[in-house]
Amino acid sequence: ATDDAMLDCLQRDLLRFDIRVTDTVWDQFRNGLDFARFERDTVIESATEIAGRWLFVCSGIVASRQTHTDGEISIARFFERGQMCANLTSVWAQSYSADDLLAMTAVEALVIPDSLFRDELINGEDFGRYFRHKAMETLCFDKEIMSAKTRIDTETRYRFLEQHYASVLENVRQRDIAAFIGITQQGLSRFKRHRHK
Repeated sequence: ATDDAMLDCLQRDLLRFDIRVTDTVWDQFRNGLDFARFERDTVIESATEIAGRWLFVCSGIVASRQTHTDGEISIARFFERGQMCANLTSVWAQSYSADDLLAMTAVEALVIPDSLFRDELINGEDFGRYFRHKAMETLCFDKEIMSAKTRIDTETRYRFLEQHYASVLENVRQRDIAAFIGITQQGLSRFKRHRHK
C-alpha cells in the first residue's frame, strides 16, 4: 500500500468512533508519524531493547511472542489491520519486556512515537479520545483472549481463533497457531484431524 493508503486506513478507523478531525489537527498529527514495512519473520520490537513507539497496523499480522528458558515458544496474541500494538511493558514502563513483537506476515504500519502517543492520550482532544477508545477496545479484547486461553480444552481456544482471527488461521503458520493455543504443532494436527471426522 502507498503511504496515503496507510493514512486512509487510520482515518477510516477514526470514523468508526465518529471522530472527525480538522485538516490542521490531522496535518499536525501526520507530521509526527512515520511509515514502516516489515518482511515476514522480522522482529519489530525486541525483548532485549527498550521500546519507544506504537504501531497502527495497516496490513498484515503481528504477534506478541515469548521464548521461554527451555526454548519453548508461546504467543500471547495477534494484532491485525486496524489494531494498535506495542511492546507494552517496555514502551509504557520503560523496562525490558518478556516478549518480542514479530511480523507473522509482511506488515505495513504507521509508527507513532511514544512521546506523541502519550501527549495525545493525556492531553489531546480528537486523537486523545481516539487513543482512549483504542486502549479500552484492546483491554476488552485482551480479556476475551485470556478467558479463552485459560480454558483447558483446545476446542475453545481454536473456536476463538475461528471467531476472532479468521485471517490468522488463513495466513499464519501452523506452528505459530499451535504456540497461541498452547499445544505442539503435532497436537494441533491431531486435533484438526479428529475435529473433521
